[in-house]
Amino acid sequence: MFFMSIFGLGLAITSLFLGRLLESTSYTVGVQLGAFFLVFGGTLGAVIAQSSKKDFSMGMQLLHWLFHPPISDREERIQEIVGWARIAHKDGTLQLDRLADAISDPLLKNGIEMIVDRYDPEYIRDTLLTDVHIRDARLRQAAKMWESAGAYAPTIGILGSVIGLLQVVNGMDDASKLGAGIAASFVATIYGLALANLVFLPLAAKLRAIIFELTLRDEMRIEGLTMIAQNKQPRLIERALVAAGEKANNVIHIQRAA
Repeated sequence: MFFMSIFGLGLAITSLFLGRLLESTSYTVGVQLGAFFLVFGGTLGAVIAQSSKKDFSMGMQLLHWLFHPPISDREERIQEIVGWARIAHKDGTLQLDRLADAISDPLLKNGIEMIVDRYDPEYIRDTLLTDVHIRDARLRQAAKMWESAGAYAPTIGILGSVIGLLQVVNGMDDASKLGAGIAASFVATIYGLALANLVFLPLAAKLRAIIFELTLRDEMRIEGLTMIAQNKQPRLIERALVAAGEKANNVIHIQRAA
């Protein structure tokens, strides 16, 4: 997932530079640190202004998902749940109690503890699904911050260009610098469009895709835990989870294609 992000961003930037090269335009025209900081700082300020402290903090924390997505190997997780099912089916659900302390995932830990305490299977499913839906709502709200940044950046860029044009108009006494000044004033618009379409919007889409896969993974795990609570046969649980995993893969491919 991280490779795809880097590859896509690299391809887009390379295309821009090659386009500039073919047009024989000087690269120095597009290097304006003042314009970059105006656009980036203005966009960041607008995002901070619209976000709560918790949403902004979580939105920043989600960036590490680009390097370490929280999606474990599906086959490994299925086999882990099937292993618990074999223990519960052979020795009883109370034997799972000794495994609970070693589970680091809060969702799985909570599910195993409720199974050991013999909660109703439907109650286990509803409780865990509620936890997942609340978590996902918070994650989507945090990821939406980057969508907002993609919306603000072009507008901030246009604002920067207008400011640059005003400066050019104020310095019209020197006609020799007029053309260069007008060209430089539009750099802020380029930065705004580039940040929005090459950074912020792809980043938001990537985070939405990760959250989507995270939801599918946890719903599948919840179904496995529920079947353990129902004392279903381990082989039946394995078949159900494998089938669910294959369907999830198809859904993910369709989602990405859309």
